[in-house]
Amino acid sequence: MKYGATSLAFIQKVYTFFSERRLQYDIISSFIMLFLFENVITLSFTYRSNNIVSLEFARRSMSQSSDNILMRTQRYLDDVQKVVTLCHSLVDLSDKECLDNKQVQECLIQSLRLYSHFDNIYIGLTIGDFLGVERRKDAAKYVTQSDKLLPNNIKFLVQKQDRSTAQGVEFWRYYNDDGILIGEEKNEILNFDARTRPWFTLAEQKGGFVWTDVYPFSGTTSMGITAAIPIYVSDDGRIMKIAGVIGVDLLLDDLAEFMQKQKVSERGLAFIISRSGQIVAYPSGNVAEQNVGFNSQRSLLSISEAPDRQIQIAFQMYKDQPEKNELQFKHSGETYLATFTPISDENNLNWIVGIVVPKSDFAKNIEDMQQHEIFIILFVAIIATLVTFYLSKRISAPIMAIAQETQRLKEFYETEPLDIKSNISEIKMMIDAIAAMRFSLQSFGKFVPKVLVRRLMMKGAEVKLGGKMSEVTTFFSDIQGFTTISEKMSADKLVLHLSDYFNELSKIIVDTNGTIDKYIGDSIMAFWNAPTPDKNHGFNACHAALLCQKRLGELNRQWELEKKPTFITRIGLHTTEVIVGNIGSDEKINYTLMGDGVNLGSRLEGTNKVYKTKILASESLQKLVADKFLFRPVDIVAVKGKEEGVKIYELVGQMSGDSRILPSKEEVDLCTQFAYGFKLYTEQRWGEALRVFEKLKVEYPLDYLVQMYVERCQAFKENPPKKNWDGIFVLTTK
Repeated sequence: MKYGATSLAFIQKVYTFFSERRLQYDIISSFIMLFLFENVITLSFTYRSNNIVSLEFARRSMSQSSDNILMRTQRYLDDVQKVVTLCHSLVDLSDKECLDNKQVQECLIQSLRLYSHFDNIYIGLTIGDFLGVERRKDAAKYVTQSDKLLPNNIKFLVQKQDRSTAQGVEFWRYYNDDGILIGEEKNEILNFDARTRPWFTLAEQKGGFVWTDVYPFSGTTSMGITAAIPIYVSDDGRIMKIAGVIGVDLLLDDLAEFMQKQKVSERGLAFIISRSGQIVAYPSGNVAEQNVGFNSQRSLLSISEAPDRQIQIAFQMYKDQPEKNELQFKHSGETYLATFTPISDENNLNWIVGIVVPKSDFAKNIEDMQQHEIFIILFVAIIATLVTFYLSKRISAPIMAIAQETQRLKEFYETEPLDIKSNISEIKMMIDAIAAMRFSLQSFGKFVPKVLVRRLMMKGAEVKLGGKMSEVTTFFSDIQGFTTISEKMSADKLVLHLSDYFNELSKIIVDTNGTIDKYIGDSIMAFWNAPTPDKNHGFNACHAALLCQKRLGELNRQWELEKKPTFITRIGLHTTEVIVGNIGSDEKINYTLMGDGVNLGSRLEGTNKVYKTKILASESLQKLVADKFLFRPVDIVAVKGKEEGVKIYELVGQMSGDSRILPSKEEVDLCTQFAYGFKLYTEQRWGEALRVFEKLKVEYPLDYLVQMYVERCQAFKENPPKKNWDGIFVLTTK
């Protein structure tokens, strides 16, 4: 249930945000959405285009690398064929001493000198004779002196076997790089017979140019292949028969070294494998595994033993789909591209050039560029957002200020003139319109209570005639002797002087939540608890009356210094139920009060003249706030036009709170004793009451009410009233 309420509240907030957005947020969010939409489309298109470009670039790079490998491999093969063909043309087996031919030997040495990837080149005869030239290996030793290293200047070793005798003999000659003989030795133990070697037997078997399988070369840790071609001679019957075989050993190390230099991409791999899946050449060069034994035997690694798993996956896919020129697959979360190209060889070498590269190697620059584009877009977006924020603020700030001003006008609060700067003509028009509206409403508020205007504007409804019964506290004030004062002043000065007076008293009334009904000449009519409810209306009315008298005392002192007339104001307060509402006609409506209680409040203001008081309050008001204000009873009166008596009180001060209107100790003492005397008076205990009031007369000789009650008590003591006396004093004036 709680989760549902939370979700509903969240949805409501989202709905409110989208249905009531601030203008500035709307401008910024609209710009950001358009900016992001445009750039997402652009980035998507660019990414797709770049993907195509990178893929095409990858294909070209792989194709170029494959072509380079094929070309290099083919050149290796062609070099071998050239040398074998050349040597074949030089060897004349009809000459029994052909292997001793210096020109043949020089040809073999020169071939090794020219082609660094050749390891050995040799000629083997069917009669068992053999001539071979090989490069000097590191740490090579003499044949007959196995503990003695060959000199460093020896570059080529020439091996010559002669099997014309039953036992046979072998000669080793050592040459430097210039072909000069450095040393020679004779070996009478022959442990090598060319006729048993695979290259010899395969050439004999095929009867033409052949490539052997990859096999380990003796005396080295290297693997290689041998190219061999048979040499034919004719017998006496003119029938051609094989008399020998010319062979060239090709090291795979050189091919692997070339593969290492062949940089397809940063992490790309180029390799050569046989169709059976054996690795011929690999970038790491580690194509052979070592089986530990007395005689170390070596064999090619299978593709399943390749150190890189992606190679195995690619070759398996090629075997499954040999017709596909390009393969694409995923491994460890990365996309790879692969191509396999057979090496074209009419002698069935059966090698395949494979290339496997991560796609990201080719897309890296593009992805980097894409990231740079994203960073640039983000940077531009930040700058553009800041600029948009600035521009939107320039647009929305005056509109927001106008909206706030409109809200204040709606609530009818006092506002300062709009200080808004904008170069937008529409906003200037709105500012001028708001200014005119403000002046009009401020003027209107001088005729109609502002609280009422505020309520009407907040309500947003048409004003209609009507009213309701409500308890209010009324306030009536009047300036004593104003007619005499007005006769002594010019009209313009009188109006200004009276305006100052009204401004000060009206401000106090409004500040205490009072509603000013009207100004009648020099009089003010106000009330509390309408149209805005005020549960403290009695307190606020009394507080306002005391503050008005206090402020008027300050003003009178100032006006005396300025040689202006002083005002003595009388105030009447009354709490009663009256009709409150819009009263009038269709043409003119006043928000005012109606009822007998209104008249009583007005009569109380005039009654101050009789008792020479400044603030008189009805008993209903006194009971309402008796614990908060100091009153003293004045009399029980029947105002003009009424027979019923009303007990009235003089408002003296506020018991706590505002220090300006707190009563003095003398005022508290006077009111306390006076109230006691008044009680005795109403109980017709004339003698006791007289003693109280005579005592007060001594203490407060200038107090008119004390003097009045001394005289009353004396008169009633001498001539007591009738038994049905109710203490009511009937007023004959307003």
